[in-house]
Amino acid sequence: MPPLSPIPDPPDMKSLPWYGKTRALPAYRFVPGLGPHPIRDPKGHSHRAIRAQAHPPWTPDQWKTLEAYLHGIDLFNRFFFWEAHEAWEALWKSHPPRSDPARFIQGLINTAAALLKLHMQEIPSSRKLWRAASEQLAPFRNQLWMGLAVDRLVSEATAYLHPIEEGTIPALGPGTPTIRLGGADPLRLNRDLNSAQD
Repeated sequence: MPPLSPIPDPPDMKSLPWYGKTRALPAYRFVPGLGPHPIRDPKGHSHRAIRAQAHPPWTPDQWKTLEAYLHGIDLFNRFFFWEAHEAWEALWKSHPPRSDPARFIQGLINTAAALLKLHMQEIPSSRKLWRAASEQLAPFRNQLWMGLAVDRLVSEATAYLHPIEEGTIPALGPGTPTIRLGGADPLRLNRDLNSAQD
């Protein structure tokens, strides 16, 4: 197995829209086995941070003000895959496992985990996580769910991950899936989100 490497910045990172109020990014993108564990290690970027074990009750129609959801998307789009998973975990745990909200959030978590494992060149794990994610997201296809056009994300991720079936590992870069909310006008959505959160 090749040595682990840091995750690069996405192309055009400065032009990516922000959806959440939190604009601060962690000091590094955690790759297991490379660098300090963000929470457990005293040198970790989130050491001593309070991890939310549960999130207050929420419903999918509250997505515009659901900071953990929006911040997780901001992290995901900037290739902070482990950190996005952490941001979404309490949301996932706050609903029964077979409920629609839990399945949707778990699908996003597994998408992030699949991309992290792909970067680590753990192909069987990446493939397994993506299959789970696509099954979890399947009930939401052909609709805008929590502001997300699920078909678009699933199509992008499927196309991006397809080369692993032929033994090629795609690099993180321009073709890496991103999560875009609310249609084609991110600036207008960003203004709407900011007014909804105020």
